[in-house]
Amino acid sequence: MTALSENLQPLSMAQLLDRAIRLYRSNFLIFVGIVALAQIPATAVNMVGLWLAPTPQFGFDPTASVFDVWLQVAESSGFGNNPWVWLGRLVTLLLVQLATAAMTKAVAENYLGHKIGLFEAYQKIGRSGITLLIATFLGIFLMIALAVWALVPCVGWISGLGMIFFFALVILPLVAPIIVLEHRSAGQAIQRAWDLARRRIWWLIGFMLLLGLFGQLVVTGPAILSVVLVESAVGSGVNATTSSLIQQVIVLLLNLIYLPLQLTCVTLLYFDIRVRTEGFDLAVLALSDRVDSETVRVTAPPLEKNVLPRLEEVGYFSLITVAIVVLYIALFLVFLVAALGFSGF
Repeated sequence: MTALSENLQPLSMAQLLDRAIRLYRSNFLIFVGIVALAQIPATAVNMVGLWLAPTPQFGFDPTASVFDVWLQVAESSGFGNNPWVWLGRLVTLLLVQLATAAMTKAVAENYLGHKIGLFEAYQKIGRSGITLLIATFLGIFLMIALAVWALVPCVGWISGLGMIFFFALVILPLVAPIIVLEHRSAGQAIQRAWDLARRRIWWLIGFMLLLGLFGQLVVTGPAILSVVLVESAVGSGVNATTSSLIQQVIVLLLNLIYLPLQLTCVTLLYFDIRVRTEGFDLAVLALSDRVDSETVRVTAPPLEKNVLPRLEEVGYFSLITVAIVVLYIALFLVFLVAALGFSGF
């Protein structure tokens, strides 16, 4: 129980990242294998869809209407009337949820001191993958509802964007460990994620922004650079379909490295919130040596009754909205000054 008691302690951001990296490194092949079992077939389906029905290349037409431009962007991205691309997106969505559930299970078991294999992780998730898929669609619906709220004069204008930002950045990632480890339904999981997230709003925003920035540096930046280098090497004659296939292979390889670490961080973040706010460490230590991921479920408290944001929380979301608007204006001014500077030469 000594190692377990050391794990179940309040962690700073740096300690949480360090603990996640150590756990990921000691289970590298298992964690990457769990993600690979979903990512490789999903990428293969998408690549077959692009090969069977290539997407049209986007070409800007200044005389086209705004609707036509957006329609062309959607079609060039594969979201037109191409059934193969839509099939690939659906298969990807399902497989990613299964991999997320298996990864969460594997991380939790290993963190609590129980080794678990690649296939065993998938065997133990039960219906969690399907529940996660339902929660994803429910989350999309709630995002639309929050977007409608953002259109309400005054209070909606000032708080709506901050609510959307917090919901997407913090609440949705916490849904996975709640569904897998607490066996909640999709709706209960989203409410439970809100119950946990509202206890440390600013700290969680900071950590998830740090994790997102790390993901951009590890995946997005190298992916863009790699695609540019590959296209430069093979020449300018690469069509849009070939470019998309190359990009998917590169993103697949990078995701196989980064996604397990991201899911490990989120799962450990879930444990940290419960240790800090629910005394989860004390509850675990009181249950002798028979501690596994099932212990997480039996020690989970009931859902809170007050689900509506409190007045101070609305104020927090308003501050987030103001910060986003100020940042957007600042970036716009920087790009404008840069464009004027280049045009002056």
